[in-house]
Amino acid sequence: LNTLVAKRRDMKTLRGLLPKGVNISDEEALDGIVLNEHNRRLAEEKQRSCFAKLAGITITPLLRALGFCLTEDVIWKRVKATNTKIKELEQKEYDVSAVFVTFETEQGQRTALEAMNFSQVEVFTNTAITADPSALFRGNTVLNCCEAADPDAIRWNDLKCTTFEICIRQLLTFGVTCALVGLSGYVLFLTRIKVSTTIFSIILSATNSLVPMIVRILVSYEKHRREGAMQASLYVKVTLFRWMNAVIVTWLITPFLVTLGESSMDLISTINATMLSEMLLAPFLRYFDIMTLLDRHYFAPRAKTEAQMLSCFKGGWYNLAERFTDLTKVLLLCIFYSPFYPFIYFLGAATLFLQYWVDKFLLLRSWKRAPTVGADTPRFSRRYFSTAAIVIGVIGAGYAYARSPFTFLCSCREGDCDGLTDSTTFTNVSLLNSTVLESVETPTEGYYYCDQKYLGFPPIPSKQDYSLQWMTPSQEDLTRTFGWFCVAVVAIYGVYALFSPTIKLTLSLVTGVYEPKGIDQRKDFSSGVGIECFGYIPSLEVDGFHFPLLACNIDDVDVGLIKWKDPNHMKEDAHRQYDEHNMIFDVSRERRNAVFSAVKHFPPSWSSKTE
Repeated sequence: LNTLVAKRRDMKTLRGLLPKGVNISDEEALDGIVLNEHNRRLAEEKQRSCFAKLAGITITPLLRALGFCLTEDVIWKRVKATNTKIKELEQKEYDVSAVFVTFETEQGQRTALEAMNFSQVEVFTNTAITADPSALFRGNTVLNCCEAADPDAIRWNDLKCTTFEICIRQLLTFGVTCALVGLSGYVLFLTRIKVSTTIFSIILSATNSLVPMIVRILVSYEKHRREGAMQASLYVKVTLFRWMNAVIVTWLITPFLVTLGESSMDLISTINATMLSEMLLAPFLRYFDIMTLLDRHYFAPRAKTEAQMLSCFKGGWYNLAERFTDLTKVLLLCIFYSPFYPFIYFLGAATLFLQYWVDKFLLLRSWKRAPTVGADTPRFSRRYFSTAAIVIGVIGAGYAYARSPFTFLCSCREGDCDGLTDSTTFTNVSLLNSTVLESVETPTEGYYYCDQKYLGFPPIPSKQDYSLQWMTPSQEDLTRTFGWFCVAVVAIYGVYALFSPTIKLTLSLVTGVYEPKGIDQRKDFSSGVGIECFGYIPSLEVDGFHFPLLACNIDDVDVGLIKWKDPNHMKEDAHRQYDEHNMIFDVSRERRNAVFSAVKHFPPSWSSKTE
């Protein structure tokens, strides 16, 4: 499939390089057409200016080495090499990766899944331990059955990948994401210390908006059998980056002594600038999507074919997982820094309000349609990350109350430190903001150094050293209550988010764990074909094509099972409108059934589709 997609992509690029009206389906005539176009281009290059010739021998070779700005002759040679590879690959035998079965009723689906509810040990060893022998496939095979995702959410090209390959690719991309977090943290550290908090907040919002595009490229290298799994992987990586950038890195690079204060370098000023940037700059960057504007106003008027022009109006890319990370980031910012800056809750509410309306406008007017993934992403966010943001925020608030007043000073109480109560005058005192004071006189009461920064968990008064106690009596009461509350919150999160899934995973090894979800809607599948019910038709979403590429023979199925139609190729035989988008016509006729998926449709006798 990857080879067939590569050919289609190269042919689409070649169509844009050749003159208008050329029939690229006639591959025999293309040799002469490509040669003529190649000679014409060489003649034009000789007439170019000196600057264009200089760019042609410096920048152009570098771009071509990366796969960009390829000439028509290079692409045509690659297409012919791909044709040879396709002929070799179509002679191989391919095993079935997965089987999808659609039932006429929801009750029939649940009955089948309950009957074939095997444990993982039974599946792995192919031994029916507690299973009914009548539920075995052909009487001797234990099948690994589960409820499938929506047809849109199946990543057909990744079904063949093994679990080991999937895990290795995810570990590699996670490592690259961690490296990006470290690099971004270092840049933010230098910006905040040596430039200003305003530039720091602008860079922070810009990276939070741009890095998801880089993470998307990384995730495209991964393999996932379901779109929901891909969304979860993207969610984890983008959340890691945004949480670390917006909250953890900001907290770590802030000097302890400037936690409280009114100067531009202090933490409160940094938080205020960060929230204002998230409120205004982040929605602004999403609204003015540069690539979408370029597609619509620059590339579309210069397109050579109608298909190229239509592909420029597909809309901007968005991802539900990426949008949920913005929600949890603002939530974490508000809870984590609320002890220092209670007004942050109002800023957070205003930020979410603006993001909601900007996203709603873009969703209805600008963004392209995203795959149907159901409730997996919201459920994943709510169970693990929204709750984790609350837990981390509560713990951060507990340490904020316990470390107050952030001075590294303990007051000399009566009789505690004799000889330290006299006032002292210091000259030429250099502050952290580079200000130099001529003289500073200490108050009558003496102070000594005590470490308020390193406090164990939970943040309670007993974690103070015996001789280094800085908390006031009221502060001790507050931190004692809040510290044990942190312990309770962590315990509840562990049971809710970690313990319950672990127990379910452990039970799945020895017994089936399938449970029906929701209420039986009592709707027949055939009554909704073409309206709300669609079949598992193997197809691939490929960037640059405004319709999916089919990978199966659809002659024996109702075209209503396909979720989309091409209005540019409407024909009397509805099946023929999909021929241009079906990759089975890219291989020889005799090998189509052996190479591509088999799709069968057996509608009931009462269905109008059989009349």
